Amino acid sequence: MFPWEGEDIDAIEALMATRDPRRYRLGLVTRNLETGQHSCAWFSGRSELGHYLARVEPRRHGLEGLDYIRVRDRLQDTLAALEIRGTDPRLRASVNGLTEPVFRVAWWGTLESLRQGEDDWSRDLLSALDPSASPPLPPKRTEELIGALRELCGPDADASR
Repeated sequence: MFPWEGEDIDAIEALMATRDPRRYRLGLVTRNLETGQHSCAWFSGRSELGHYLARVEPRRHGLEGLDYIRVRDRLQDTLAALEIRGTDPRLRASVNGLTEPVFRVAWWGTLESLRQGEDDWSRDLLSALDPSASPPLPPKRTEELIGALRELCGPDADASR
């Protein structure tokens, strides 16, 4: 059982906001397609990420009742591949096909993959740092990167990014 199971959304968000990406090695950034707001969470592994993405994210984005159950069940079936394939871009596209037009996975992976700029989203985030960075981000700037993620996903974030 994961520490967030059975909790209400506010308690889950508070718990996830305290997680350090150097300890919880696998990250997820989602984007609400109506508001543009990003949300970040860090996990102990693929299993926790998959369960959270199927059970919590649809609720966080306002899905309820039968709509929630349908999306949750489809996500659970699709995310079974997460254990084998990891945070594969094709799997992310499959997940997004199930969650759009409500929300989408903007990025998922490790802090290291983010530092390495392994995808377009990561490279865009790195280039938005001040001063701008090209991959790979030097380890001494990791705190800056974590700060940029917190700013992007915080309550006062600019949803236009």
